Amino acid sequence: MTGAIESVSFSEVALFPQQAPRARRRDLIRALDDIGAGDAPLVGGKVHPLGALRRKGFCIPDGFCVTTEAFRQSRCGDDICLPPQLREMLVEVWRRSGFATAAVRSSATEEDGRDTSWAGVFPTVLPVRNADEMIAAVETCFRALHAPEAEFLRARVIGNKPPAMAVLVQELVDAQASGIVFTANPVTGARGEIVINATRGLGEPLASGRVNGDVIVAGRDGAIRSETVTDQTFMLTSAGPVALAPTRAKKPAVTRAQAKALVGLAVEIEALFGCPQDIEFAIRGGRIHVIQARPITGADRASIGEDEVESYLETTRAQLANRVASLRRQGQLEGRRAIFSNGNIGELLPTPTPMSFGLFRAIFAGPGAAIATGRRKLGYVLEQDAAEPLYELICGQPYFNVEIDAKTFRIGPEIEVDDILDRIAREPGRASYPEFGLYAQGLSLDEAQARHGAEEGRKRHDAFWRFHAAMRKAAGDMLRRRESDERAWLRALEPPRRDEIDGSENDLLAAFQQRLDRLRQNLCVDFVMAARIAFFFADLVRWRLQCHFGDDGLTGDLLKGLDGSMVTRQAFDLEGLARGRIGLHAFLSSHGHCAANELEISLPRLAEDPQAVDKLLRELTASGRRPGAEFREQQRQRRATQRAVRRQLAARGASEDEIRALFADLRLAQAFLPLRETNKHCYTGEYRALRDILLEINRRLGWADGDIFYLEPGELDDGFETPEAFAPLVRARRRERKIAALLAAQRRVPAVVSAEALHRLGARAKTAAGGLKGAPVAPGAVVGRVMLLDEGASGPPHGSCRERIIVTRSANLGLAPLLRVAAGLIVEVGGVLAHAACQARESGVPALVLEGATSLLRDGALVSLDGATGRVEILEAPQ
Repeated sequence: MTGAIESVSFSEVALFPQQAPRARRRDLIRALDDIGAGDAPLVGGKVHPLGALRRKGFCIPDGFCVTTEAFRQSRCGDDICLPPQLREMLVEVWRRSGFATAAVRSSATEEDGRDTSWAGVFPTVLPVRNADEMIAAVETCFRALHAPEAEFLRARVIGNKPPAMAVLVQELVDAQASGIVFTANPVTGARGEIVINATRGLGEPLASGRVNGDVIVAGRDGAIRSETVTDQTFMLTSAGPVALAPTRAKKPAVTRAQAKALVGLAVEIEALFGCPQDIEFAIRGGRIHVIQARPITGADRASIGEDEVESYLETTRAQLANRVASLRRQGQLEGRRAIFSNGNIGELLPTPTPMSFGLFRAIFAGPGAAIATGRRKLGYVLEQDAAEPLYELICGQPYFNVEIDAKTFRIGPEIEVDDILDRIAREPGRASYPEFGLYAQGLSLDEAQARHGAEEGRKRHDAFWRFHAAMRKAAGDMLRRRESDERAWLRALEPPRRDEIDGSENDLLAAFQQRLDRLRQNLCVDFVMAARIAFFFADLVRWRLQCHFGDDGLTGDLLKGLDGSMVTRQAFDLEGLARGRIGLHAFLSSHGHCAANELEISLPRLAEDPQAVDKLLRELTASGRRPGAEFREQQRQRRATQRAVRRQLAARGASEDEIRALFADLRLAQAFLPLRETNKHCYTGEYRALRDILLEINRRLGWADGDIFYLEPGELDDGFETPEAFAPLVRARRRERKIAALLAAQRRVPAVVSAEALHRLGARAKTAAGGLKGAPVAPGAVVGRVMLLDEGASGPPHGSCRERIIVTRSANLGLAPLLRVAAGLIVEVGGVLAHAACQARESGVPALVLEGATSLLRDGALVSLDGATGRVEILEAPQ
């Protein structure tokens, strides 16, 4: 190994005093040579790549890592206190290392990722000359994990796990020149340019901004394209700063030969890690030492050019056209148009990872999966594989094929596909939750005969009302077994068993498949049935109100303040936790699987990071809101509305049978909407276990954090067999997801896509002027400051919690607690029965759906929101 200290063996025997318990030695202190592919959680984001580079023969200064396990054992409440045994071990390891001077660097588990580097947040201490200084430096790094600047950044960064700190103790190279090599231009993102920023001596003045350093831009072949040399009046050495003579001050820090060697080295390291790298180096005696290698934060996003975006769009258009043609050849598409909508599914899975979309499709639309099984149980007429071609990924966003979807609602007579597709072509907004209002539910005899003629109309009318009676029976059966069903659902909230995680590779894959089968064959079949019954009767209520009042605007008021939803219970339990009525363990046992979006399996769960719960508690306390009392007020308002509707129906001459029929349908809608939410709350509990299994597979493969989520479920077997073959595929999929996120942020992916107008896919949207009009989903009117929950949002919220209007792409279960402390909600996708709408009504906040809201509304803008009319007025631009 180049750069190793010949007189010292960095084996486990050499590192650790013999009296230390063998089982714990490697857990607390690990030599760089002993760091394996799966040790990232133990050694942190800075050290783990150095271990990989040592294994490949790169020149890395000798050193050892004080691990995250040592950090955990050193925590004393809010302070750090190294256990005596660890102190003794550190003294012994320092003595055996033979280091004259060392650098002590933090290596938090959050550091040096592809999306966030945390550069400058955690400390580096140098020079360290003895064991006491080294131990003090380790304590400094440990304490820095929860320093104010770290907590400020952590609150704005989505991570995959709770933070922990490791520390690297490394022999200090008393460098003649130091610096950084970027394997892509960090400003322009150009992949063809290698940028070197170098200074004489140690690199700390360059990192801290005390000197500018020389800048060399080279091609990937090492040819120098430009060179800027800055005057340097001093250089930092291990003995301190040393003044430079004027003649030396004007000379470049590295020679052209050294620059070429740095380029070659950097290209090799980039190839090893598979993405653009930020590499710290030190040169001593003509030898280049690698001090650090990490991904260039945001390099993929920065380097996305319009040519690449257009190429991506052209490929997507061609793939979608071919897909439609294939479905037509197979006889699965018969309509004059082919239309895709991201209503509902776009709310559930905005820009999903391949694993998340693959799981969703396997659970709900695969052969014999939940949609076909659940709807067949309710009496719908469809084959077991009818839903298989339902979902498509278009520009990284999930869509459903409207014709395929419509045909899964067949109850006997053929579905009028062309009529449905033509109505969507005229009014694209009808494609969001089309089963609510577009797919004909309520059907009077006059309506049926006017549309289909006397004989066919009567046949369709009679078929529908026979189906209505069957649905009432199915609903009654499901309610009678509700208690036993919910007991089965609640088992999904249990944490994964250790034997599922600790077993062999085959055991891991078998456990994953077993839980996936449980979702597709049991839990999500119940979800499909509960959701279908809820929507069926809610739509009948809407239709009946329309018939009686010529307006269905009261539907939302009749569907708020509903008992039995565990999503609503989450807000009550959070209030109980804040007031000391329940403990954290009890809260996490019911809600620990929740996340910002439970169905995006790459996102961390509350149980992984209790600090997220602390944040929710702070939000609730600062808001002054009381979810329990507010929910009771919602119930009071709903009951008052029900009484008013009953009186108004009687005053308008409705018969007692008509009134009974409306309220019978309403009771079922009110029972099944919260049941649907409770089932989803429970079935997403299985995602926590699936995620833990995937993270363990990721660890065993030695892949970078999160790479496993860029595989699809069916690729896991091959991932174990030939892991190296998937590296290019993972890189390509990460890249495509970056492009998809960019297109979504630019509002270039419409909510409804027509195969007959694919040229519009990717077109830039026009910004609306003046007031904005969306679709109302929860009543009420407020004035407040926009709080963007989006990649573009930054800084602390504006105004008090009560003044915040949350604006986000979609609202899933994870947003429920925030709605209890906000003034209003605006989402880009959803409908009156979407999860966001249900949560908003339960929270008592006005809400609407506004396409492109995250682009049209700026963070901090003062706006008025009217949830009854769907109007948004921008009153004041952000400061």
